[in-house]
Amino acid sequence: MGSTLINFIYLLSLVCWVGSIFFFSFFVAPVVFKTLEREKAGELVGIIFPRYYMIGYVCGVLVLVTLLLTGPETVGLKWCAWGIMMLGTASAGLGVNPRAKTLKEKLKDASETEKPDLEARFKTLHSLSVKLNAAVLFAGLWLLWLTSVKLAL
Repeated sequence: MGSTLINFIYLLSLVCWVGSIFFFSFFVAPVVFKTLEREKAGELVGIIFPRYYMIGYVCGVLVLVTLLLTGPETVGLKWCAWGIMMLGTASAGLGVNPRAKTLKEKLKDASETEKPDLEARFKTLHSLSVKLNAAVLFAGLWLLWLTSVKLAL
């Protein structure tokens, strides 16, 4: 029973984490930016981001706890995939996102001469955020693969 519960929490956490990335990246963001004007879409995504990253933090901690409970010696490459996921999520959520939000606020009040520089810096941060998100997604898929290798239904 205990082992089954640990496995369930592990799988649920991992699937919620990867699923939230997939759903946001391929469904929510494209629809929001296609439907709303760019500024409003950016505002909406800005409201979603703290919750989006919180899913990663919570699921990441739950995955860590379950990996520790299953015995660190049996985990192997799963640690690497989990580490990439946590590093990417924390970097984007705690580093890139707050800096991008600050730049967006500065852009609202910026003069026409300041805007090009601020927009270029924002685009750089956005590009980094997309790359981190992709790294977390691919590491999550890798972790799911590593998990499914020994999964028996």
